[in-house]
Amino acid sequence: MLTLDGRSVKRFTWAIAPALTSLGYLLILLVSIFPFWVRLINQESHEEYFSGLFENCFHIKCWKPRPLSIYNLLGRVFLLSAVVLSFLTTFIMVSFASQLFPKIQKHNFVSASISFLTGTCAFLALLLHALEIRELRMKPSPPQYSVQWPYSVLGFGIFLFIVAGIICLFEEATCLSRHLLPVSQNTEETQGIPHLEKLESFGELSSIQKETLLQEQTVI
Repeated sequence: MLTLDGRSVKRFTWAIAPALTSLGYLLILLVSIFPFWVRLINQESHEEYFSGLFENCFHIKCWKPRPLSIYNLLGRVFLLSAVVLSFLTTFIMVSFASQLFPKIQKHNFVSASISFLTGTCAFLALLLHALEIRELRMKPSPPQYSVQWPYSVLGFGIFLFIVAGIICLFEEATCLSRHLLPVSQNTEETQGIPHLEKLESFGELSSIQKETLLQEQTVI
């Protein structure tokens, strides 16, 4: 029964983790394409602009700071890294789950590390854009601003990768405990047999006591 439960949990974890990273990858890719992160309104001309890390303006007006600030440059680097890492995380988890490639040692730990790194890069990109908007607000006659849906979508994507990493770490801890338990049982049995033979050599055990010790070792 315990074996069946363990297999069911393993199937569940390796079904849900790739699903979370796949959805997270789509969300991060969507956010990186659209520039509607923050809406800016000029108080004097009442013109409306939108700000994002990348200037994919489409049919709307984009705020294009020149020269690009360090916040914008680093934010672009981290966002691109998050897109690449999110695809890599999804590909690795799906490959391990479908057994497309043979599992390497500590594959759960590797998947968790890449998943956490993806979430970290996406969070830093979000933070750097927020710092850029704060710097803009500190200038004379700052524009009015309102945060748009990409902030919430990116935050949800970060949450998905964090949860997927936790699931992989839980699976790694479960596998480690399953490997350590037979080793400890074999050690106890190995230590018990010489003790029994030593008592027999001194003639200190009767047949009834011997059977009792053997039964206790079998139960342990």
